[in-house]
Amino acid sequence: MGKGKNKAKEKSAKTSKISLVFGKITQFIKSRACAYILTGIHVALTLGLLSLVLYINMLPVKYFVPICFVLLVLCAVAFLFAHTKKLKPIGKLMSLFMIAVTSVGIYFAYIASGTFEGVAGADTKTDVVNVYVMKADKAEDLTSAEDYTFGIMSVLDRENTDKTVAAIEEKLGHKIKKIEYEGYLQLVEALYDSEVEAIIMNSAYVANVEENDEFASFSSLTRVLMQTTHTTQLQVDTDKKVDKSVFAMYLSGIDVEGKISTTSRSDVNIIAIINPTTHQILLINTPRDYWVPLSISHGTEDKLTHAGIYGIDVSMDTLEMLYDVELDYFFRINFTGFKEVIDALGGVEVYSPYTFTCRHGGYTFTEGYNKMNGKQALGFVRERYAFRDGDHQRGKNQMAVIQAIADKATSPAFLNNFTDLMNSIESSFETSMSSSQISSLVRMQLNEGGSWDVLTYAVAGKGATMPVYSMSTEQYVMIPNEDDIMKAKKLIDMVYEGEILTEDIIENLDTNSSKNNNTSNSNKNTQKETTKKN
Repeated sequence: MGKGKNKAKEKSAKTSKISLVFGKITQFIKSRACAYILTGIHVALTLGLLSLVLYINMLPVKYFVPICFVLLVLCAVAFLFAHTKKLKPIGKLMSLFMIAVTSVGIYFAYIASGTFEGVAGADTKTDVVNVYVMKADKAEDLTSAEDYTFGIMSVLDRENTDKTVAAIEEKLGHKIKKIEYEGYLQLVEALYDSEVEAIIMNSAYVANVEENDEFASFSSLTRVLMQTTHTTQLQVDTDKKVDKSVFAMYLSGIDVEGKISTTSRSDVNIIAIINPTTHQILLINTPRDYWVPLSISHGTEDKLTHAGIYGIDVSMDTLEMLYDVELDYFFRINFTGFKEVIDALGGVEVYSPYTFTCRHGGYTFTEGYNKMNGKQALGFVRERYAFRDGDHQRGKNQMAVIQAIADKATSPAFLNNFTDLMNSIESSFETSMSSSQISSLVRMQLNEGGSWDVLTYAVAGKGATMPVYSMSTEQYVMIPNEDDIMKAKKLIDMVYEGEILTEDIIENLDTNSSKNNNTSNSNKNTQKETTKKN
């Protein structure tokens, strides 16, 4: 009985303590001090949100000033209510509501700011150079391979190769034995035939190596003994007023693991000419196999996609030479990661002019509009074997997906899965435009409103087997159609000159009169041969 009474007393004491605590909490909630604290948090978060929005600088003045006024008035009202006995409860509820609203606003603004900072201002290219040995090789690390003979290329990518050789010799403390080879196919062959025990080669070349049946299993038959990374600064103009002037951007589509800045082949090569005054964007697609002189090849033709293995700057210079236009910025898309963007947008509607089944994923698309998730869209943009026009049609499909993403990104769906969308953008995209330039474009769009008219044109050519600068063997290439190139140049001029393009104009444009007309607007470069050494 005594124990029962003690337990009852303990339970009663605990209940009393809980009641006392709840009583104090209730008393505090009803107090003026609570109203002051809530109002103070409300004011602090409001000022924090306004400061962050001002820092991001994407909101036009005509929107920022009214929003600022309303938020500050609500702070003042909440403060006054906190001093009025009868209105104090309303003031507390108002502050609680605004604390929630401003907290959410700060969160989204912070995420957006971090994403734009991470994507914008790309001004470097990264080369990953590896030391490869055969998978069965006994060497476990570089030290155990110090007496090996290393194969290197005599000319291609020599600057990065020499940097890696220097890093190896610094680590080993002595010079290494080297044999030079003309190209990377001979280099890999030397490794396979045991002429050398190791080779030093840029990872950007691996995709080209594995296109040859003889070396299709290179990645599985070899392993990386040492990896070096070399970063090169790129020249970028961040002063141009992109919200007022016509500008040209290179859209490069790659498919790599690791950093998006890593040097690699560009399988998507689109020039976007953007006129913020007419709200028109002209997309010109150039097939990856276009047989053109690279800016570093001294007049020798190569596949356009191979320009990317020397850096995105070489791809840009090469396209500038081809179209006689100055490319102001680049926008790089990792097509392995961009499927996450499409999924975050809830899928996209893409028009297909054909019914076909793609090899990547086995998805079937019908003629007309198709709702696609990220994986389906990736299969759609990769397919070329299903079409008579091959790479030409693939380029058109890539532009169609870009259009679909742009349409969805400017719709309310942009706010769905906002955090996932921002994360996928940061990992899948990079641009040389500065964050302030991107902000000015967003601010202009919000200020002026209206939709953008996106028009497309794809140059074509004739398939052939020809020698290429980057490889010692003949390869399938596409010989450019000169009439298409002239037409593309004329269309670029028209956008710069502020003319309004339509699909009919693009389809029926006569370039005969412009073949002998060497126009040279201030926006265009003379055909230039860049004397960079690789």
